[in-house]
Amino acid sequence: MKTSDSSIFVWLCVSIAVMFLLPFGVARLASECSGMALCMLLFFVVNPAYSIVLGMRCGRDFRHMWYLPLVSSVAFLVGTWMFFDIREPWFIVYAAVYFVLGMVAAAIRARMVKQ
Repeated sequence: MKTSDSSIFVWLCVSIAVMFLLPFGVARLASECSGMALCMLLFFVVNPAYSIVLGMRCGRDFRHMWYLPLVSSVAFLVGTWMFFDIREPWFIVYAAVYFVLGMVAAAIRARMVKQ
């Protein structure tokens, strides 16, 4: 199944919004107390769930969309390093986990589509 360029562009924009702009919103707009809870929610619920959903979508047309989990993980890394004002190396681990989640979901979906 050939994915249109507009579909890829939409998923790219959503990836930038979720992985790049949400950390900005948490870092700049939330208070200190609620900011920590929102960070936990973002890092442990929203971002992994989005990575899995993106991976499942990429698995439908893996040949044309294979790079989106990587772009999503890099956007997360850039966003957290820019907006949290710390260069914490553990954010690389989070980005790697999001990438692996997306690629595993894509591989599972690609396998399901083949069968």
